[in-house]
Amino acid sequence: MISPKLSRRKLGLCLTLLAHGAFAGDFDKAEGDFLSELPLVLTASRILQSPLDAPAPVTIIDRETILDSGFTEIHDIFRLVPGFLVADWPNGSPVVVNQGMGDAHSRRLLVLLDGRALYDPFQGGVDWQDLPLRMEDIERIEVVRGPNPASYGANAFQGVINIITQSPLGENEQGLVMRAGKRDIGDLYAYLARGDGNIDWRISASARQATNFRDLGGAREENEAIKRQAFNGQLKWNLSPSDELSFQLGLSNGDNEIGQVGEASDPARTETVRNTFFDVGWKRFYADNSEISLRYYHYGRSTQDQYNVYQTYVPPVGSPPSPASLSIQGDIEVRRDDLELQQIHTWSDSLTSLWGLGLRHDAAESPGSLTGLGSVGGWQWQAFGNLDWKASPDWLVHTGGMLEKHYNTDLLFSPRLALNYLVSPAQSLRFSAGRGYRAPTIRESDAREMVTWSGGVADLDFYAYRNLEPEKLDYAELGYIAYLQPMGLRLDARMYLNKYSNFIDEQSCFLDPETLSTVPTPGFNCAFPPPEGYERPLGYTGKPWLYSPYPGNTQYQTDSLYTSARFGHYKSFYFLNAGNIRVQGGDLGLDWKHPAWGRFRISHAITRINSSGPNSNPERDKDMETSAPQHATSLLWSKRFSHGLRVSLGGYWVGEMIWPNDGDIQPAYRRFDLNIGKTLKLFGKHDELSLTVQNFNTEHSEFREEFRVERRTILTYRVNL
Repeated sequence: MISPKLSRRKLGLCLTLLAHGAFAGDFDKAEGDFLSELPLVLTASRILQSPLDAPAPVTIIDRETILDSGFTEIHDIFRLVPGFLVADWPNGSPVVVNQGMGDAHSRRLLVLLDGRALYDPFQGGVDWQDLPLRMEDIERIEVVRGPNPASYGANAFQGVINIITQSPLGENEQGLVMRAGKRDIGDLYAYLARGDGNIDWRISASARQATNFRDLGGAREENEAIKRQAFNGQLKWNLSPSDELSFQLGLSNGDNEIGQVGEASDPARTETVRNTFFDVGWKRFYADNSEISLRYYHYGRSTQDQYNVYQTYVPPVGSPPSPASLSIQGDIEVRRDDLELQQIHTWSDSLTSLWGLGLRHDAAESPGSLTGLGSVGGWQWQAFGNLDWKASPDWLVHTGGMLEKHYNTDLLFSPRLALNYLVSPAQSLRFSAGRGYRAPTIRESDAREMVTWSGGVADLDFYAYRNLEPEKLDYAELGYIAYLQPMGLRLDARMYLNKYSNFIDEQSCFLDPETLSTVPTPGFNCAFPPPEGYERPLGYTGKPWLYSPYPGNTQYQTDSLYTSARFGHYKSFYFLNAGNIRVQGGDLGLDWKHPAWGRFRISHAITRINSSGPNSNPERDKDMETSAPQHATSLLWSKRFSHGLRVSLGGYWVGEMIWPNDGDIQPAYRRFDLNIGKTLKLFGKHDELSLTVQNFNTEHSEFREEFRVERRTILTYRVNL
């Protein structure tokens, strides 16, 4: 009989030889030498631990990777994470999703800033362009590539992004970054840090602008440009050797140039956005690796978008009365307040526990999206805990769960069990399984998106009338993690299976009597009655059956009722629990440093999605099944040369896919970026002039086929004094 220890050694030897391969002769360091260089991660379980011990897969984006990528916008950096998909579009925030099933709002991915959620309770996700920080504020990013509701609750459904900012560490520093590029790209950033180890603080401020899309021509011209100003401030006050107070304030405001030139119902205009983030926390370290903390934070978002549309022609005699103009109310106010108590206690070298309580209040107001409802939202509470038990030198058992009551759900419990087997001091296998939920957003549960006038309702877009069940997820994964210093290699690979049920999707229906009369197939009509006073007035450019008759309908071709311009969309929309989705696949992240060849960061993801409708509608959702490419790959190579020269090259290969709902077909594309930097040593401790060429090979489409991402050339000068 072979002993467990001997089996472990044989398995470790096999895995090491597989990874070592042709590079065995290049390095002679012992594997144990690398253990002191292992990074620690916090986001997987809220407990600081080695990635070898984490209960979930974590990708670490360090400061060097951020610099080498050449990316100037935060959302772009996630193109380097296995399984993550990124797209920009001119009518809303950039989109970041994991393993598909995305739309315009990234509702299933939780984004944290230094551990605090930035999730928008109204529509879900975050607006990446409005984060109150810049790339230069970020120290590192931890990305949990799988579900994590056991640690963070509903909405950590497909993963967690934790953006960790640069903390003041008692050093006196200041710096400046200036950028300029084609298509009105301009960026100015400055920071200042001071401290004596007792009170340390850091502040930064930035202003930027860019035109992100080139119009393809035609009758309508997309109008998309941004201007943003941001401020971020942090203060750490060491009250005693064991007590710490921290404060953080983030502000962002600016304008979006949106709409379409020449489009009467969606005119070119300026939208104003404001964001506020405030966080205050107390922490006490009372024993080795043991602490208790209390934190409060506030998040607020304000969008102001009001405009008028006017009649484009005089309605025919005998038509229903129409207003002279319609006032479109696109304003939205969102607020979130959160209080959380947490304790981490180390009982022994083999047992660590974490528990916590949270209380949160969400509120949203919008005269156009929540018409007549006033302030919508409510209270929710959370109770969570984790237990890490090192059952033997080779086995780590992780159990944990989140119990919560959301204002849009009944009581929910999200458990997780993970087993980590240490194959060798720098390699481990991980098996984890669990269950999680996603609570409906305020928009999904309460939408009343209307355009009103004194005579009634001129248009109805989204109308929430169903009692939605929360989305449910059962998941399992098997992972392998290796940090092999003799080869300069870090490897993270896994296979997973996610089963989603009660999936929330949007569905269109016909509310207009005149439209319903043209539809030969039943089942297209809305299951809810029109709101009182509903009548899409004539005299406005809208979206009826535009000059293209519905199949089988001959009346349409001669009846002026359908050829006349009418305001609004001929369809209305609602949210429903659409069925079940099964996602399976695997991903690989590789980080290899070679002393002569440079650093290679490679990711690859394979994704397969299958869907089935609910019992009343067994049809498959083909859009969801193609909402992720079957294969996606990224490569970032970088090399430091002599005389302060730095060169990096990024490549991104994304297969064909569909962005559901607001998006459309995105053809397969290849994108290549080049970044060259040279240290000048003109001022201060370090200064560098760099040239970045993004997408230098060819233009490609993102989010929809007609949205083209073109080549960008950016010149950056940064100095640290």
